[in-house]
Amino acid sequence: MNTNSFLSQCENLDILPAGIIILGPDYTVVCWNRTIAEWTCIPREKILGRDLREIFPHLADRKYALRIQQVFEGGAAAFFSTQFHPHFIPTPLPGGGLRFQRTTVHAVYEGKETYALVFIDDVTELVQQVRAYRGMRDRALREVRERLEKEAALEESEAKFREIFNSANDAIHIHELREDGLPGRFSEVNAVACEMLGYSREEFLGMTPLDLVQGGHGKPLDVIGREILGKGHAIFETEHKRKDGSTVPVEIHTHRVTIRNRDVVLSVVRDITERKIAEDALALALRKLHLLSTITRHDLLNQVSALKCYIELARDEKEIARTREFLDKMDKVLDTVEEQINFTRDYQEIGVREPAWQNIADIVGKIRAGFQPSGVDIVLALDEIEVYADPLFEKVIFNLFENAFRYGGPSLSLIRVTAAEGPEGLAIAVEDNGVGIPDEDKKHLFRKGFGKHTGLGLFLSREILAITGLSIRETGVPGKGARFEILVPEGKFRRRSPERTGERG
Repeated sequence: MNTNSFLSQCENLDILPAGIIILGPDYTVVCWNRTIAEWTCIPREKILGRDLREIFPHLADRKYALRIQQVFEGGAAAFFSTQFHPHFIPTPLPGGGLRFQRTTVHAVYEGKETYALVFIDDVTELVQQVRAYRGMRDRALREVRERLEKEAALEESEAKFREIFNSANDAIHIHELREDGLPGRFSEVNAVACEMLGYSREEFLGMTPLDLVQGGHGKPLDVIGREILGKGHAIFETEHKRKDGSTVPVEIHTHRVTIRNRDVVLSVVRDITERKIAEDALALALRKLHLLSTITRHDLLNQVSALKCYIELARDEKEIARTREFLDKMDKVLDTVEEQINFTRDYQEIGVREPAWQNIADIVGKIRAGFQPSGVDIVLALDEIEVYADPLFEKVIFNLFENAFRYGGPSLSLIRVTAAEGPEGLAIAVEDNGVGIPDEDKKHLFRKGFGKHTGLGLFLSREILAITGLSIRETGVPGKGARFEILVPEGKFRRRSPERTGERG
């Protein structure tokens, strides 16, 4: 095992606000990032190389050891929830008490060795918010039950209930409960529910919760129904469809309650859009770290080995022509190294800045100006369309133009940009009349390392687009030209003006 490779990566992990530990198969600590060091007050130099169980003996217990061992044996990642394992690595808080943690253990590989990457997320604030929220929710539920059950003071109770109902920060739904556990029609919703989805109260009362669902639930519908009927409550995630067609991710806490001698379901619905964005950012960071470590540890070392080989051959070669040949090969190796280093720089920029609405016509116009005069007609035929994408979206379009000029061949005389809506959303096409791409190459186009150069351009393009749910594919006909289509889902594109701009050429 090359410990230095993990230690160098550990320095990169210092930027994360989560605790990161990498363990060898014998629980030896290989990496201990700055965050976990600050939480535990144990500096990195005092724990590297030591068995983690010596410092935290509870990790030797079966409830931890068996699940961690399965990771070393190639099994699935282990998850230690806040509810059952809140203090995987006990870390004190400044004001007293321990941090609540959500911990996952994943396998990482170094050669033939398997190591465990422990990712510890501090969810103390979230736990405190959930507890406070549950207290507020329970109080609201008690008041709802008490006030609705007081038939003698129904009118006064109704007014007070309405005040509380509409002053809640979250959407609240009350709907009928069918005997099979499925939801019936809404009988009441609060003002926040109407604001969240854009429906009026009258429109809500003609619908059921299933009319709002976009896609599916976080758990099967029949399971949710059984939990409500059996336990009296359920928690799940789903997406609700707004009246304008857009969607919002929500977390729903449902409770079976009795109102006026009738069993109904009261649901507290919370918009979790921001939480989904914290999660997506974390997933992106982990993916980028894994890829960057692969490049720096594998690809660059291969090029260094090749360079050393050519140096040795050149040193022993007496013919000037052969020496020059080796020097040319060394120059190509260095070009590849430079491209790989530039890739790591570009890849780190993905997701750093917030996505934004970007006008396609403006981007193509700017790029077109840089390629002309070139003897190639660049035609833009689309409306004033804006796309919600990473700020590096312009780099994706530029790369498609650059590939057309580089690989289009002598027949290249036209590059055309169009856009059309279809079942998958909006398809932005960049097509040319060059030599096209052979069928056998198409399935490898977006793979890292494929192509006449490093193949990193199209790979990077796919990664940039994926930040906001966009994708890319090639649909051209070999011999007739290349055609790249960027697929933009609903909600990620808009028309800046209803007027069409016509064809630009």
